[in-house]
Amino acid sequence: MMVMMWPFVPIFLIQLHFAVDFWKRLGVLTYFVSILEWLPLAFIIYAFQGAILYYNITLSFPFFVLGILAIAAGVALHSWTAKLLGLKATIGLTEIKPDVKSGKQGLVTSGPFSVVRHPSYWAHTSILIGFFLITGVISIGAIAIVDLAITYFITTKLEDQELTKRFGQQYEEYQMRVPRLFPRVNKQR
Repeated sequence: MMVMMWPFVPIFLIQLHFAVDFWKRLGVLTYFVSILEWLPLAFIIYAFQGAILYYNITLSFPFFVLGILAIAAGVALHSWTAKLLGLKATIGLTEIKPDVKSGKQGLVTSGPFSVVRHPSYWAHTSILIGFFLITGVISIGAIAIVDLAITYFITTKLEDQELTKRFGQQYEEYQMRVPRLFPRVNKQR
């Protein structure tokens, strides 16, 4: 099920951040369009699930435990970011239907957002890695790698552009202080 559901996230996020103005005009129908795009891919994955899930490696018990910890950490981080951003931002609704009247579109820079600009994507990747470590299914490990690459090279860059447009200089200053996806390791003297 996870392998079948995974493509929806990059399909939705890449399109959303690539053409925010278009999706704003479309409104909540954006979700319907993304589902229609995802469904054929989900059907193909379902039809070939035997071949997709066939190859696996046997991992020892410590990897199983690491997998559970990775999933728990991913869920906790995702919950934390969702609490800080709010549900609407977590599901992309703030891009589709901005709440300009209430002024609730403040830039969040605390908590995990003080370590990296896009902690939700780390949460997502951590969950994928956890499922790989638990199951040993090679395709899930490959999806985790592809997901991280798509996130790093495409999604976060598009999201940074959209957030710079939305928050201006405040976001540009935030970009200078906080790394995009990989935390900085500072050496203390």
